[in-house]
Amino acid sequence: MDQRSKKSVTALFGAIFALGLCAFQFGDRNELNKRPYAEVERLTSDLAKARTLAKQGNIDLLVGQVEPGDAVRVRGEITDANCYLGSHVHAYDHAFCAKLCAAAGSPLVFIADQDGKVYLILNVKNGVKLPENVLDRIGVPGIVVAGKLFEASGIHALAIQGLAP
Repeated sequence: MDQRSKKSVTALFGAIFALGLCAFQFGDRNELNKRPYAEVERLTSDLAKARTLAKQGNIDLLVGQVEPGDAVRVRGEITDANCYLGSHVHAYDHAFCAKLCAAAGSPLVFIADQDGKVYLILNVKNGVKLPENVLDRIGVPGIVVAGKLFEASGIHALAIQGLAP
């Protein structure tokens, strides 16, 4: 084998080695995706630690990122999705149940007064809980919230920033 052929073979093996090494640099290096929900839930009180773990594990973490959309003030009611979509119950007579369902993890929806449109409620920032005063108003008709409206894959969403002044 001549010198030129040896250099080509060496370059080829070097490229294959580099590609193989790169393959280990991407993805869940520390098996963060396999952590139990309860363990991950504890990290919501320490987002800096969550960001550090994600960076070390090479995981995309959108915590703290602001949702897109058009800024709005909307009047209506927040209720839990399970009861509203399943039985169409909401308002004062259902407020306690809606708060229990939300506390247990049921998603929330916002029913707009103006047109009755139902929006999936999101937090205005990923990984940050809704403000306590908003959660206290679950089941109370006629509240006004500030946030952002947007649509994705046919789902209408409202990212709530807080109660509007």
